[in-house]
Amino acid sequence: MYDFESVKNLYEDGYRCIYYDNNQSNPAVYLKNFESEDSKEIQFEDEEQFTQFKDYLDSLNSLRG
Repeated sequence: MYDFESVKNLYEDGYRCIYYDNNQSNPAVYLKNFESEDSKEIQFEDEEQFTQFKDYLDSLNSLRG
């Protein structure tokens, strides 16, 4: 089950988005921690959850700006 806070914590622990798949029936993102070489696939239940995560990534990128 998707939990935004747990996914956000993964990102704060060094995981980075390497690919996202906006498949309408099963949106997902793929995260990788380049230090540990571990990777995770996060499945979203719907488009709204996918958009929430993508907006979070966009906000992080705008801070780097």
